[in-house]
Amino acid sequence: MIGNSNNNNNNNNTPTSSDSDTSRKIPKTADERLMVAVRIRPLKSDEPQRCLYAINKKDVFLEDDSDRNNALRQKRGSDKQYSFDVVFSEDSTQEDVYDVTTSSLVKDVLNGYNATVFAYGATGAGKTHTMVGDPSQPGIMVRALNDLFNAVKDKEDEYSVTMSYLELYNEQIRDLLNPASGYLELREDSRGRNIQVAGLSEISTTSTNEVMLLLQKGNKARTVEPTAMNKTSSRSHALLSVTVRHSIPIDKKDHLRMRVKQGRLFMIDLAGSERANKTKNRGKRLQEGAHINRSLLALGNCINALSGGARYVNYRDSKLTRLLKEALSGNCRTVMIAHVSPASNQKDESRNTLTYADRAKNISSKAERNVLDVSYHVSQYQTVINELRDEINRLQQKMTEDRPRSAEINKITAEQRSNEVKKLREQIVETFKMQMKLRRKLMEIDSHLLGLGMEAERQHLIISHWESRNNKLYKGSGLKSRAQTQQTMRYSN
Repeated sequence: MIGNSNNNNNNNNTPTSSDSDTSRKIPKTADERLMVAVRIRPLKSDEPQRCLYAINKKDVFLEDDSDRNNALRQKRGSDKQYSFDVVFSEDSTQEDVYDVTTSSLVKDVLNGYNATVFAYGATGAGKTHTMVGDPSQPGIMVRALNDLFNAVKDKEDEYSVTMSYLELYNEQIRDLLNPASGYLELREDSRGRNIQVAGLSEISTTSTNEVMLLLQKGNKARTVEPTAMNKTSSRSHALLSVTVRHSIPIDKKDHLRMRVKQGRLFMIDLAGSERANKTKNRGKRLQEGAHINRSLLALGNCINALSGGARYVNYRDSKLTRLLKEALSGNCRTVMIAHVSPASNQKDESRNTLTYADRAKNISSKAERNVLDVSYHVSQYQTVINELRDEINRLQQKMTEDRPRSAEINKITAEQRSNEVKKLREQIVETFKMQMKLRRKLMEIDSHLLGLGMEAERQHLIISHWESRNNKLYKGSGLKSRAQTQQTMRYSN
């Protein structure tokens, strides 16, 4: 899902580790239904009328005051009561919500399961308050990390905990722990199973204070803008991922064979679904709202398809649904917390949220423990270790041979050291003088060779001139001698 995911596939017959690992087969569990909770935020002072009530800890009642003569509205408002796994009324505390929805997921992650909890609802319904909270009322993210760190305290040799925090804003992914890194790419393998965010920073820590500071830093980097519905409206989806890896030796005498359990917890604060006429957004805010609604619409389509048992579910309509693919239908235990407002002017938004949440109840997944028995190709690693040890011994021996012993150094007196330095200085000066002498000699030879070359060129020109003159004389005398020879031969005959 997020980051460098190494989750096992649902097919236990196919090893998901590297060639050096041997996967221990884990029996498949039965289908688990997605847990759906509803949280009703308190009614504000400027919202005198309410239309939503918590009947009990499982049922919600939505009043319908629509026009009875309007058949379409009457049909839409016919379903007034909704049932869920749990309903949190307005007086529910942050601790109540965490204990019921997420506390058990933290234990599952420590045992090697994947788990996801995400907040859904309209703008101003209280999603960020539930997930992040404030220092006086910390939310699910803070409480879950605190429980994880308390569980692995004093066990750093067995557990490793890493976390990443990203923001999805206008279909662009940004690292909230390192905002300067710019926009990041979402990548997946050819089968679309292993989804990763390239370049997303993963911080390893077991310090509760340190992680709280990181969360505060990440939340400050989130895109938050005022709207008519909410003065601190989250304009982006925020996804916090925590990976817990537990490694213990299979045999206490053989620490090269380990049993590794890896669990991942994803905590997601979705941006609020909204209507432009309600939020009175214009310009940039309107464009943001379009991106938010598009991603949430894609999420709603996936929920509809999954709840209806469709064979094909289109997760590729948005980056949000691609990131949530594992949480909705894969190897993961998932909790959805739907947030609604009791105010009558938010009735349509509340009805839409309750409808989505009601459909999500029918989604099921198969959660499996991510457990590997790792042997690490012992012979190969042992060979590498031996080679490194031999190299260390060789270097140490060479250092000992090349370096004079301390006892011998102590025997050398100051006068001897001075003489040695003086002798070395003289050798350097003598070598320099010899080098200068040779360089001077070389320059003289070069000059002499240049002179010889010029003299040879001059002689060549003289010879060429002489040959040219002789050729002319030779041609004239040659003709004359041949005529005389022929005349002589004629008289002799």
